[in-house]
Amino acid sequence: MYSSDQRYDVICDPLDLWMVWDNQTEEPASFGGQILHGLTEGHAVEVAKIMNELYGSEKRDAPTAFRSLGG
Repeated sequence: MYSSDQRYDVICDPLDLWMVWDNQTEEPASFGGQILHGLTEGHAVEVAKIMNELYGSEKRDAPTAFRSLGG
């Protein structure tokens, strides 16, 4: 994903696990009550793409680029 104008982005944590991030709410995205974390990169990118297609019309005012948690 890595796109700054999308509502949903992907983030890699220090353990190389990926999550889908909601730029509008500034917290991890969830679907069906499940937080979308602990994913492979490919799965996170695909889920973020689907989430953006379904719910991405509500974009943030201040875009956020690809992020990495920790260091």
